[in-house]
Amino acid sequence: MQVGKVIVIKTIDKHISSDTFSDIYLLYGDENYLKKLYRDRLSQAILKEPLSGNMNYRYYNSGDADPDAIAAQAATAPFFSDTMLIVVEDSGLFKRSSSLAEELENRAEETKIIFIENEVDKRNSLYKYIKANGFVCEINHLNDNDLLSFIAGHLGKSGCMITKRAAIQLINKVGTDMLMLINEMDKLSAYAGDTKQIDIPEVEAVCTTMLSGKIFQMMDYIVSGKRNEAISLYNDLIALKENPSSILYLLTRHLNMLLIMKENIDESDAVCAKKMGVPPFSIKKYRAQQKAYSRAMLLKLIDACVSTDEDFKTGKTDAQMGTLMLIVKLSGDVSKRP
Repeated sequence: MQVGKVIVIKTIDKHISSDTFSDIYLLYGDENYLKKLYRDRLSQAILKEPLSGNMNYRYYNSGDADPDAIAAQAATAPFFSDTMLIVVEDSGLFKRSSSLAEELENRAEETKIIFIENEVDKRNSLYKYIKANGFVCEINHLNDNDLLSFIAGHLGKSGCMITKRAAIQLINKVGTDMLMLINEMDKLSAYAGDTKQIDIPEVEAVCTTMLSGKIFQMMDYIVSGKRNEAISLYNDLIALKENPSSILYLLTRHLNMLLIMKENIDESDAVCAKKMGVPPFSIKKYRAQQKAYSRAMLLKLIDACVSTDEDFKTGKTDAQMGTLMLIVKLSGDVSKRP
């Protein structure tokens, strides 16, 4: 077994194709679709039997992921089988102290374990144990090229062709979450009908713009001083039952992104995207929007967002009205901006 290596997804593909597996896997990161895809692929390949009702399969999730129970199950020999498979998901064990790393030393040699997590602390003893004795794979959102290839490939399965500009617009509207993209692509595929051709008009006609995409549109209005349009969009979001607190959070996050962009304006798109945690293709928009503000003004506006949030929590203002007044403040007279 190869030890102590942080691997990429392609290595897991090789494990599956060669039927040679690590004793313990840790898959973590923010791309839920890929994590669950490889959880299921590994589970089926390792156990080689249906999981439902299988006496040699145990699944633990969040609240029931007790370290002692997991350790006891790991030490149990399989029932008339070569393998005992344990899947542990969203346990939080990689962000708190436990004795599980030590207890796993006593696991049965037939036991295989797959951990699925969103976040890990690399100083955690369990993380260090798996890195030294198993395989660790960080699975985050795909980069631009891989995401565009994924979109083209998924639509290609139904015989559809999508232009690059339409694929980029799809990401702008929906975001980078692959499950959300798949849902919208399935709608596009049905809408395309016999033509099998998808361009920007089809994306605009069919695909739902996620809240984060509408915040980008709202910020376009705000930075150009289009107060009425920004307020109208906000009222539309409220009519659609969007939570004012969520809108405030995304506005605050967006302003923080503009601040990071301004402070790194001379860096490449790739460097800025990494620092901001956004896809590189979106950097152009952030570069354009940050020009509307000085660094001092961005800090002042972010402080206003924080104050508004505090007013919500202390009951000084109503969430809906407080966010509206903040939007009015943000979209003030462009000529007065420093």
